[in-house]
Amino acid sequence: MSQNGAFGYMLAKPPCADGCRCNNKRLAMKCLAMMFLLALCWLPYAWAEPHAPLRVAMLPYPDYAEYDADQRADGHAVRVIRRLLERAGYASEIRLLPVARVRLGLMSGELDLWLGLNNQVDLEAYTLQSHSSFGALPINLYYRPDEATPNWPESLRGRTLILITNYSYSLPVSRTLQDPRLALQTRSSSSHTGAIRMLLRGRGDYLLDYRGQVAAALNTLGMQALPHVAVDQPAMRLFVSRQRADARVLLNRLDQAFDALVDEGVDMDVTRQ
Repeated sequence: MSQNGAFGYMLAKPPCADGCRCNNKRLAMKCLAMMFLLALCWLPYAWAEPHAPLRVAMLPYPDYAEYDADQRADGHAVRVIRRLLERAGYASEIRLLPVARVRLGLMSGELDLWLGLNNQVDLEAYTLQSHSSFGALPINLYYRPDEATPNWPESLRGRTLILITNYSYSLPVSRTLQDPRLALQTRSSSSHTGAIRMLLRGRGDYLLDYRGQVAAALNTLGMQALPHVAVDQPAMRLFVSRQRADARVLLNRLDQAFDALVDEGVDMDVTRQ
């Protein structure tokens, strides 16, 4: 072989050089494509506002959910929910609102989260409900000490029942109250103490109310416990507005945080302290 021929051979492309270069190029393109797809998946989280506080609603109740001197929500139930949200990695803005405002806020997406009862017929249409239970709120039927013990709901037939204005109850109780076969008459009181006075003065046959509310009212009035029969014990749960794109993710994280706190021995019952 001549010198020029040998030199030319050395400069020639080695066998499979084109194939290796093509394979490397294809591999590089695949890696770039995968990185691009991963970036697309990550960008929504990067552009989101992870520190934007959750807009949380609770119903006002003395010692459990009330505003302090600085107009900041406080109370046993508020502290339990704040601890849960912090454990789940969420900042929060807790507002104390009447149930009508809560309903509208969850439907429109103005509110993200509510701690309450499943006491609305169409609540599940615009919210997701947590598996975690934050305690039960017993609902009792109260009667005068000189009256016979009633049977729920048969004893309501043709009688007068005292209710609290703008209060709602569990779905089974609400359906019972709407049963036309009972021919039930109702009267309302704007306060729990007023409702107790109405009952004792004979302005109604029975009083339907939450146990905790009646206990607090009796304490205010300086009275002994009233005889009653238990009607229902609906569970307190979290409800997330379906208007949130990540509603299911949020609910799962809250349930997981709840389980973790319970495993650590934290009492998550908001109905007692």
